Formats: sequence, structure tokens, C-alpha cells
Amino acid sequence: MSAEQAFEPFRVDHRQMLVWLDEIETVMQVSGPYGIGPLTAAALNDLAEYLESQFGTHMRAEEEVLYPALAQLFPEAAPSLSPLRAQHDELRTMLVQLRALLAEPATPARDEQVSVQVRDFVDLLRIHIHNEEAAVFSVAERVLAPAEISQLGSRVAAHFRSTQPPAQIPPTMKGRDS
Repeated sequence: MSAEQAFEPFRVDHRQMLVWLDEIETVMQVSGPYGIGPLTAAALNDLAEYLESQFGTHMRAEEEVLYPALAQLFPEAAPSLSPLRAQHDELRTMLVQLRALLAEPATPARDEQVSVQVRDFVDLLRIHIHNEEAAVFSVAERVLAPAEISQLGSRVAAHFRSTQPPAQIPPTMKGRDS
């Protein structure tokens, strides 16, 4: 198994997530600076539901398979994995807080908080994806032997096969408030 194949499940998720982040930003711009209309709130709830499912498979695979395997195969990588785990925790917390906020009655103050939380969430998730691509996948591809990459890829593939696939991505959010 090549390095490209070993990390492909994660990279596919990352590419999909970056598209979604672009769409979130578009929806938020259409909504105005702090106007979270009912359609925007529904789109954000759809996204949050999808992300909870996605985090349950993607992040779990990283935390239970990828990160421990990398730390074992390449101990020098361990210090760069700690911040990524912390970002996972922060992203989960932010998602729970966003869902709770969206469940509150719509007010200008709530809408402003939603806008700020969405912006923070989008920014952190983009940073996190960039960090994983640069600090995990790129480094692993350069330093691990082909046999180690193959072994890691097999473990990742087995994990993804054994977990429930994430919920389908909801229909595109583009134009939901148009």
C-alpha cells in the first residue's frame, strides 16, 4: 500500500470538509453580518449534525489508530500529535456549544454569538486540517518505510471498515437563504 493510499480516507474527508467550510462562509455572508435567518440556522444545524457523525468516525480513526501508530513507528512525531488531539477536543466542544446556541430562541444577541462561534469554528477546523496535512501526513510519507506505511494504511482501512460510515452530507447549503 502506498502512502497516498494509506492516508486517502483522511484526505478525502479533509477535501469534503474544506468545501463545506467554503459553503458555510457563503451562507454566513448571505445572511448578513449577524442575521441568522431560519434557513441559515437550519443549514447550520444540518452541518452540525453531519460534523458530529464525521467527527465520530474521522477523529476517532485518527485518535485510536493513526496517532498511536505514528507515535509508535516514529516517536519523534509524538510532540506534534498532542496539539492535534487538543484541537479535536476544542472542535468537539465548539460544536456542542454551537448546537446549544442554535437551539435557543433567535435574538440579535444570539445571532451575533452564532456568527462569532461559526467563524471561530471554521478558522480552527481549517487550521487543524492544514496542520494534519503538513505535520502528520507529509511527515509520515517522508520518514516511514514503505512497509510501515503499508501496515499503517491497513490498520486505517480496517478501522474505517469497522466503523459506521458518517451520515450523508446534507444537500449543499448554497442558496439556502436566497
